Order: sequence, then structure tokens, then C-alpha cells
Amino acid sequence: MLKEIEPSAEERQKVIEFSNKLMEIIKNYATKKNVEINCRLVGSMAKKTSLMDKADIDIFITFPLSYSEEELKEYGLEFGQYCIEQVNGKQEIRYASHPYVTGIIDDFEVDFVPCYNIKDASELKSAVDRTILHTDYVQGHLTDEEANQVLLLKKFMTSVNTYGANAKVNGFSGYLCELLILKYHSFENVIQTAANKWQNRYKIDLENYGTSNNYKDPLIVIDPVDKNRNVAAALSMQKYSEFIVACRNFLKNPTKEYFKDRIINTNKKELLDEFEKRGTKCYVLSFNVPELPDDVIYPQITKTMNSFINVSEIYDFNIIESNYFIDSNNIANIILEYTVDKLSNVKIHQGPLVKYNENGFNFKEKYPQAYIKNNKWIAVSERKYKTVQEMVENIVKKENRSILKLGKNIKDEISQNYKFESIEKIIKKEDNEYLDNIFMHIHPDYKLKRD
Repeated sequence: MLKEIEPSAEERQKVIEFSNKLMEIIKNYATKKNVEINCRLVGSMAKKTSLMDKADIDIFITFPLSYSEEELKEYGLEFGQYCIEQVNGKQEIRYASHPYVTGIIDDFEVDFVPCYNIKDASELKSAVDRTILHTDYVQGHLTDEEANQVLLLKKFMTSVNTYGANAKVNGFSGYLCELLILKYHSFENVIQTAANKWQNRYKIDLENYGTSNNYKDPLIVIDPVDKNRNVAAALSMQKYSEFIVACRNFLKNPTKEYFKDRIINTNKKELLDEFEKRGTKCYVLSFNVPELPDDVIYPQITKTMNSFINVSEIYDFNIIESNYFIDSNNIANIILEYTVDKLSNVKIHQGPLVKYNENGFNFKEKYPQAYIKNNKWIAVSERKYKTVQEMVENIVKKENRSILKLGKNIKDEISQNYKFESIEKIIKKEDNEYLDNIFMHIHPDYKLKRD
């Protein structure tokens, strides 16, 4: 299996030589500018844990602690941009703890990230500073055989859609995978332990710092280079649970198919039939999203989706299930599946107990048609919204949207230029990209098992 997922020695050597060339360009330029820096290749390529065809290059430009943060940002961008220009690459400025530049050079994506050259976590000035320490720790502890086991674990997680600590996935990071192998030494041991022993707030502390009780996350893995950090903090309960179930499924049927993406085979008729059987009323709210980093835009869409769910339920439109995806045209699509999309014209308001004199008078004043039922006041009043369509059309208006909690970079787009269409209409007009995502809405555990 390793041969199918591990870069060859030649491929790895090519990346190393290419990285060294880029770092030399930066160091020579910094010398001319009389700026004291060094360069390090970090990340999975440096740690021998990169999967085949995933050889993104992370070059960290390290500055002494004596340099100001402004100097670090200014020189970091300048040196990265200079290097990209020298090799005729394309560049883009991105943001993490501070700005950095990414280059597309000879089919490689190269990140040039400025950071401080720290010796331990006590000198931290920003989160990216830890990366050098992480690389040193893994290089100093992970054997070549264990690096191979990391590859198996990463590929398995990728195939069951639990790999990636970014906001799009909220899964396992590469560094977390490496620490799991350092703890359990093999892919099989990780799978066995996760399937049989992992539960909420499971704790791993490789250096025995004793700080794991400070956290309440689903999985707690204390960073060996920083006792005050949980490496698994970005891991959601959803992805933690999905991984455990995928491990159990694998142990029942340990096939190589778990190291391959599971292809979705569906069609419009099949999806339409499934929704008809469900008997629900499902809609898709679509709107453009700005070109922002995943870690910025995905949390905003999650917040927006959750707000639509909460407001829908305020008006008695109950949600069966919800999801969202961003398509290749940068359009966000929030799937909202309701039990019903049309309600009666009136609803019951529960009032105070009869024994509360003043409260009863106040309720009767607010609802003149209120009456007594057993020992309580109740009232029948007209609903504000009788249909889901009516509700959505009104609450997204700029003058009404204060009831919603929308992502700050998308709220105007939702108010001014949105579509709210039935799932049936979407299925009939859209292509495989949409069909696959709609299929996953109906079959959320599809990627966790292999037949």
C-alpha cells in the first residue's frame, strides 16, 4: 500500500533540491540587505510525512527576537516576493498570524512564512513560531518506519474525510497524525485504540506535562513543545466521532479500499426519488461569497446556517437536517431540510397560570381573545409566517435581518443577491458537483465505510 501513497526517493530529492535553491535566493538577498535571517524547510516534506502528489513546500524565514513585528512582516513579504519574481512564479499574499506570501513555482505551491527563531514555547510571539519547534520535535523522534505509518494514517483519514484541521473540515492536522503515531507507533495501533478506547475528552500527553485536565475538547493531545496547547483543539466532535466509526468499520472489513476516495455514483432520478420517500421539504439558500481564506469564510457560513436554523425554529419550522458547501464558482449553498414548509394560519400562545393575577391581566391585554384552559391562560393568534418561503424572503431583507446572525463578509450578499430554491429544482438543473453534495446530505456516513 505504501508504494501507492509515498513519494519516490527521486521525487523527494527533487523537492529538497528545489527548496534549497529557493532558500539560497532568499538568504543571499537578505545578506545584501544586511538583514539577519535564516531559512528552514518545515512541514510534512521536511518530516518525510508528505503523501504522493501533496508536496506543497513550506519555507519559514526565521528572524531573531530582536527584530520588531513590523520588520518581520515587511521583510518577510519582501523576501518571499523577491524569490518568486526571481524564478518567474505567480504570487499571492495570504494571512495567518500575520501576512505571508504564496508562490506557484514550477507546479509547486510554496509558502514563504516569516517567523521568530525561538528556542522554546516561552519565547512565542505568534502561533506560526511553533512550527519550527514542531518540525524539530518530529524529526528528532519519528523513525523512518513510523513516518511510513503516518502516511497510512493520513491517507486513511483523507479517504474517510476526517483529515485537515482547517475550518472547511475541522478534522485532524498533519502534526496531530504524527503525534498519534509517536504515541501508538503504528497505523494499526491507532485504529485499534480509536475504535475500542477513545471517548469524549480522551487524553494523550507524550511529555507527561500534566496539563490535559485544562481542556474539555473531544480529544486532548498536549503539544510536546508547548504544555499549554491542545494540538487537537480544531478537531470537531463530528469529525472525531466519524473517525472512530470509520476505524470500527475498517476493523470489520480491512480492505485497501479505505485508502482510496469512495466514488459517489448517483443520478437525478435517484435523488428525486429519495427526497420523495423522505416526505420532507428541502430548500437550498445560495449566494456568492468573497474570495477569502477558508478559515475566514467557512466559519461565517456555519454561523449563518445555524442562525437560519434557529430563526426557522422560532417560527415553528423545524429542521430535520442541514448542510452547506461552496461550489467551484465560489457560490455558497446552504441546504435546509424542513419537516414541513407550510403551517396553519394560527398558533397557540401559552400564558401564565391563573393564580398569577397581574400576569393574567397583562396577558389578556396583549391577547384580547385569550381564554382559560384548566389552570392557565392561552391565546390563539395569527402566525407571522405561514410558509418557509415567506419567512426567508422577509428575514433576509436588510431592514429585518437583525434577527439573524450572519457572517460579516456575506450578509449584504445574502440580502441583495440570493436564491432560495427547492431541492427538486436544484437537482433538475445542476451538475455532478451539486448532485454529489446533495447525495452526501442524504448519506452523511457514506465515506466512513466500504462495502
